[in-house]
Amino acid sequence: MKIAEIETFCVRVPLHPVSWHSANIGGWSGAWWEMPIVLLRMKTECGLSGLGEAPKGVAESTVRQYAPLFTGRDPLDMTWQQLPIGDVWNQAGGVYQAYEMALYDLVGKALELPVYQLLGGAYRDRVRGSLCSGQMWPDDAARRARLAAELGIDVLKMKADVGDPVVERIAAIHRAVGTDVKVTIDAGQHLRHPTRVLEIARGLEPYLDNIECFEDPVSRSNLDWYVLLREKLDFPLALHLGSHQDVINAVKREACDYLNLGRSLNEFKQGTAIAEAAGMPVWHGSGVGLGVSEAAYVHACAASEAATLSSDIVGELLRVDDLIVRPLAFEDGYFRVPQEPGLGVELDEGALERFGVRGF
Repeated sequence: MKIAEIETFCVRVPLHPVSWHSANIGGWSGAWWEMPIVLLRMKTECGLSGLGEAPKGVAESTVRQYAPLFTGRDPLDMTWQQLPIGDVWNQAGGVYQAYEMALYDLVGKALELPVYQLLGGAYRDRVRGSLCSGQMWPDDAARRARLAAELGIDVLKMKADVGDPVVERIAAIHRAVGTDVKVTIDAGQHLRHPTRVLEIARGLEPYLDNIECFEDPVSRSNLDWYVLLREKLDFPLALHLGSHQDVINAVKREACDYLNLGRSLNEFKQGTAIAEAAGMPVWHGSGVGLGVSEAAYVHACAASEAATLSSDIVGELLRVDDLIVRPLAFEDGYFRVPQEPGLGVELDEGALERFGVRGF
């Protein structure tokens, strides 16, 4: 089996109205929804194909420049953790994720196995999903929480910054849905100092049952602050980490209760193994992508014992299209792990045409 051709598709898919920021608030996360996303399709001479998706903002030309390194090669003979594009953490890391994803999809189809089997087998046949949003005024936050509750989702992740009405949001959510929906407060390291975090925490004392965790409140470079906050907060503290060394350091310092991990399939599996050894729960982070990457997240979570928390597999609830023919099966807050060979999804050719962009 030889790789004969690699196609790329550049798309831009808008968000549903008021699914991220409220009007006239926030914006520290930038207009990421305007960034194009590159999908790739790796075809073999025997008619099989594998799908991959690069993180938003990676240029199509950057993805395409590595295609000649794969054409003519047998994916069954490749060492996937040493792909020809180089180390996963270099500037082409997003490209690595796309090609690795496509290889897993392709080999799974060739062997007639779902991707989770290639990752070592499943610990679960359903994966918990959360709902995410940006910075919102309390009324919009309450509406978002009601949507989560209607879908059976019990965790809503919301961005936060200095000056945001964080306590008022949680109070509005409590009035709207009681404690059926918990909130992950993701400050993206923007609160600058533990005193600000503790001030917010005091205001949240009446709503502790509505707090899932506080994620990245201050700079991740200062684990001393996280150790201090973990001692003082009455709800869990989470870190969003990338490199394995950062995961090891956080675990050794006992600097958090939960970990938000991501990156490629292999890197997520390895990172969660560290967390598992420490007895620390994990969720899969998200680049708020499309159906191909989110299918990969579901397989990765199914194959990782520590991935028990609600993961950010949220694209379909934010974007107007996921660009796959059949959406991931979702019921009562859980995604069903696909049982078809490979990732278990296929590209929607009509959607590719509708949302395609050129020249990125």
